[in-house]
Amino acid sequence: MTPPIRDLLPRLTPILRNRHEKVQENCIDLVGRIADRGAEFVSAKEWMRICFELLEMLKAHKKAIRRAAVSTFGYIAKAIGPQDVLHTLLNNLKVQDRQMRVCTTVAVAIVAETCGPFTVLPALMNEYRVPELNIQNGVLKALSFMFEYIGPMGKDYIYAVSPLLEDALMDRDPVHRQTGCAAVKHLSLGVAGLGCEDVLVHLLNYVWPNIFEQSPHVIQAVLDAVGGLMVALGPNVILQYALQGLYHPARRVREVYWRVFNTLYIYNADALVMGYPLLEDEGENSYARTTLELFV
Repeated sequence: MTPPIRDLLPRLTPILRNRHEKVQENCIDLVGRIADRGAEFVSAKEWMRICFELLEMLKAHKKAIRRAAVSTFGYIAKAIGPQDVLHTLLNNLKVQDRQMRVCTTVAVAIVAETCGPFTVLPALMNEYRVPELNIQNGVLKALSFMFEYIGPMGKDYIYAVSPLLEDALMDRDPVHRQTGCAAVKHLSLGVAGLGCEDVLVHLLNYVWPNIFEQSPHVIQAVLDAVGGLMVALGPNVILQYALQGLYHPARRVREVYWRVFNTLYIYNADALVMGYPLLEDEGENSYARTTLELFV
């Protein structure tokens, strides 16, 4: 290629600072393409310089620019190894700007996907020990995105992250619990049918007390997590939890439990039949499920 890639890339870095959105987007795309196809022509130091430039791009207003920047992080991590890129990204979780933090967590998840989660998880879980809200929320969000991206691979890491998720689901800060529930949802959907039921029941016991939350975002995240666990554990496990409160004297309690039951009923009405409690026959009303009892 002329000019050769090693000369071309240093000339692209100033163009990244161009204010025009189309220029930025196409320039990041080109850098990503080079990182994907011809990374070995450029030194690791140069790639790190580009990483720092790309962090600024995460502030962009246009979503396409942010998306291009985030996927380029993945390509660069693949090229020069995840450690340095990860260090840069985790430092970026300390900033105040929410958009920057969210984009950073997506980038961490993409690095985990391209380089294998085992390269990212130790650093990510270590970062959670920093007692600061933004950083801990960022780590939880990164875990949530990571499990969303890696799907069934999550079964190798579920035992490692469950203590961290327990901690998040017991935290006083509602955002911790909300993000923890989102992570549980993606985790349980990924490992459905892979024999991780013991951990999932354990996590369900931490998710369940949050069903009485007031905040709409938190309650939505909790019900999503219960929905994910319904897929992984089967509806009858969740039904046993829901039956306890369906006829509670307090209306507020009943409403939440019926909401969970209705979700079960909509998605798995047929599977619930075997989970219903045995009731005595009353005169003309027969509640026996003879076919099922024969089968059992």
